[in-house]
Amino acid sequence: MQYGTVLMFLFVAVVFAVGGIVVNLFIGPHKPGKEKNTVYECGIDPTGDARIRYSIRFYVFALMYVIFAVEAAFLIPWAVVFKTVPGIMVLIEALIFIGILILGLAYAWEKGELKWD
Repeated sequence: MQYGTVLMFLFVAVVFAVGGIVVNLFIGPHKPGKEKNTVYECGIDPTGDARIRYSIRFYVFALMYVIFAVEAAFLIPWAVVFKTVPGIMVLIEALIFIGILILGLAYAWEKGELKWD
């Protein structure tokens, strides 16, 4: 494989990136002011602090969603393989995988992590 072409593209990309930054620093306008440094909220003057505290429950539910979305991403290729590979071993592996996830869900449910109040 020829790496010269790849290195040439990389060199051109770096030159364009550095060139854009240099041009922006030396030629671009820089006029900071009070109005430009404020937070833009759809034309409405911002009120209060931009940093608000969220309940940890949101993160727990988001993490549970990610876990089960990854489970679905793993089970789709398994379903394709299940049709082509003979034997019961593939089914047993999938049931063990789903069983571990169900045990984790039962543990979270028992600890009360899934209560919203």
